[in-house]
Amino acid sequence: GSLYIERLNQLDFRIGKVFKYARTRTSVNLDIYNALNADTVRQVNFSYAVFERPTGILLARFAKIGVTFDF
Repeated sequence: GSLYIERLNQLDFRIGKVFKYARTRTSVNLDIYNALNADTVRQVNFSYAVFERPTGILLARFAKIGVTFDF
């Protein structure tokens, strides 16, 4: 095991706000995944002719918006 791929660096974060109305709560969240948009190699090919060719990289930056109602 002397062959390693580069270190995985990924920044994910969430911003949220909670709104309270009487006995209910509404939470609104914004999640950002891979905020730095790193393209880190996650898998490489260990076969002969294509040795060390990347076969998988980290997904691109994307966001998710979520709303939760509690009652």
